[in-house]
Amino acid sequence: MEEYEELYRDQVSIINIPVDVPVRDLEAVLNKQLSGILYEDNNLRDGDKMMVRAVKQDDILLGLDSQAITYRIPLDLWIKYDLGISTVEANGQISLDFKTGFGVNTDWSIFTTTTLEGHQWQQKPRVKMGFVDLPVGFIADIVLRNSTRQISKAIDDLVREQFDLRKTVEEAWREMFQPALVSEEYNTWLTVNPQYIGMSPVSTERGRIATTIYVEGKPSVKIGERPDPKYIQPLPPLRISPVEAEDFTLHINAEISYDEAERLAKTQLVGETFSYGRRSVTIQDLEFFGKGSNIVVNTTLSGTYNGSIYLVGRPVFNPKKNTIDIEDLEYTLDTKNYLFRSAGWLMKSTIKNKIAENLNFLLDYNMKDMQAQFQEQLQDYELATGVVLNGNLEALDLRNAYLTVDGMVVDLALTGNVNVRVKGLNK
Repeated sequence: MEEYEELYRDQVSIINIPVDVPVRDLEAVLNKQLSGILYEDNNLRDGDKMMVRAVKQDDILLGLDSQAITYRIPLDLWIKYDLGISTVEANGQISLDFKTGFGVNTDWSIFTTTTLEGHQWQQKPRVKMGFVDLPVGFIADIVLRNSTRQISKAIDDLVREQFDLRKTVEEAWREMFQPALVSEEYNTWLTVNPQYIGMSPVSTERGRIATTIYVEGKPSVKIGERPDPKYIQPLPPLRISPVEAEDFTLHINAEISYDEAERLAKTQLVGETFSYGRRSVTIQDLEFFGKGSNIVVNTTLSGTYNGSIYLVGRPVFNPKKNTIDIEDLEYTLDTKNYLFRSAGWLMKSTIKNKIAENLNFLLDYNMKDMQAQFQEQLQDYELATGVVLNGNLEALDLRNAYLTVDGMVVDLALTGNVNVRVKGLNK
């Protein structure tokens, strides 16, 4: 009879994912996007008596200042000024100093505020016609008032466009609910099952904008058919809190379904013939199920004996080998009593030992290969466009084993570290 004990429980795991954005990458994008004419006024009759064209003169250089990005934008100016009786043209050079403060809203969207911190003339525009000087102060006010508003908006729009944090996080959040095939050989599927996601305060140091995203989840691994994705919960509001460490320990419930166990065992055992004297039997089929904390193997035989025999054993964790062993695999009492009366010779054959060997092989799946598969998944894994995850898996250990209605659940513990780099930014 099948029966199961609810002995295992999910454990919440926390994955810490450091994220950094090199300022030089942001600088390259800013220079690419902000090029050529940054401000232009072609109307001589709009009240200021001037036409102005401001062209970026050289590369923008970025710096970091607390929770802000600082930069200087050098501009070449062309000016046409209406003197009343005639117009004059002049050229000049000015550098504008900006600061962009930034933060993250509770809906994971980035907000920025760009302000003009100051300006410096490299070459003042000056034209003399008799005793008339070009009014440099007036020109500076017009250029600053108009170009600053236009350039600041362009910078804020650019940062929000390049750093669509909500889109990136939401894409990664939804992906964590989808089973990912991490081992074709063992037909192994990993689902992170996130429960919450947050981040640490943003820091700006050593030429990088850095934070750590942390995910609280209940990861699971299933060996067998691809599991159905769980209900995708909406992206939770942002919670900002400090992160103490950058490594992780994942507690994963790895499920080996009875169907998969049977499939693998059958490839080794079905068709095997066992002889004792002139008597012999051939294994025709295998079925696994649980009884309390034990696993039952229903073996269908044909030959001198036609029918089923039942063996029962206890799955235990072997810390020395990092494996699951089936201890004390024996015929059930009913099977033993029946064979004593009608087929005692079968108990003297090697069939029980052969089944035990293959059950150990089945449950002792190659941990080194599985660790290599996980490690491969942690190399240059693109979470979203331009957002790449890399990591190192230091250990993968078995902690315990339980039986459920669907199969055997193994408590796996993975330790290691990961980091995310935003490279190339959005195109």
